[in-house]
Amino acid sequence: MFHVESRIGINRTGKLHSGIRPVRIGPPDSLAQIGLRCETNPEREAVSIRYGENRKVMKLENKVLKLILDAPGTSKEKLRSLFDLTEYRLKRILRHIEADLPGATLVHHPENGVWIVQIDPAKCLGVDWMGTLGRGYVQCSRRPRFSDGRCWHHSRWENPEMIAFERRLGCLSGPCEPSPYSLSQLPIIELEELIQALKDIVPKTFMDRNRKNKFMAMLLPALAILRWKDQMRRRRMGHWMPPEFAERHRRSSVNLFEFSVRQHFQALELSSDSTREDVLKAWKKLAKRYHPDTSDGDEEKMKAINSAKERIFKIRGWD
Repeated sequence: MFHVESRIGINRTGKLHSGIRPVRIGPPDSLAQIGLRCETNPEREAVSIRYGENRKVMKLENKVLKLILDAPGTSKEKLRSLFDLTEYRLKRILRHIEADLPGATLVHHPENGVWIVQIDPAKCLGVDWMGTLGRGYVQCSRRPRFSDGRCWHHSRWENPEMIAFERRLGCLSGPCEPSPYSLSQLPIIELEELIQALKDIVPKTFMDRNRKNKFMAMLLPALAILRWKDQMRRRRMGHWMPPEFAERHRRSSVNLFEFSVRQHFQALELSSDSTREDVLKAWKKLAKRYHPDTSDGDEEKMKAINSAKERIFKIRGWD
């Protein structure tokens, strides 16, 4: 049988709190009589026996601390299962333990477990992972270089230039997180300015260098996407020319038709700066020579001469 028991007490912040819990009355055999099944956890019972038969003898924080000291590297999941704790309750217990550790810090990692590391204030406050077979987490031996008491590798000091750049990037990318796709919606000039501004920023810490590489990995693909879009747009417009011919075309012509105009003038054996009278005179001379009715007549050559004359007049706008 069970009955509900209410409790009222004072928590750590000094506020009143109340709670209820079911309390069992009667021998354990009565559980089977009412149809309930009771399961036991052997590991939890072993921990209870090892660190005090009565849970009121030792505080929960002391039990967790003693287990961490006896078995460093214990995972947080195992601590939760052994002491029947929620994730929030375990975080609070670890914070209380770390606050009471003199000259030491508590390091908890999802894969490496929970470790207690002795800290020397004269050295860097960061810790390095030496492996499970080694000493676990140890304090960094470098000298501190920043206001947070850490070296270049472990410091969390934020560069003001990097903070301003990240805010600018967030404003330009809109409500979504910055990504190559969201940044590819910006103009090419804006992206080129962002890349140049990021190149001018000198990273102060290892964290700054990682953030710079992260932003550069987003900006460069976005710029490549925009350049590809611009190239496709130029091709659709019809005035696009392959890069290998663009320079030669620029040197040989003044406008888009000049290169073909020179070919037509060459067909009439003239230079591209010839006048209208020069073109008519050369066309009549070549027509008399290559006319099909003459002895040296060439019908294909006559067609090329007539076509060149008509195109020159059309391009130049002559009547």
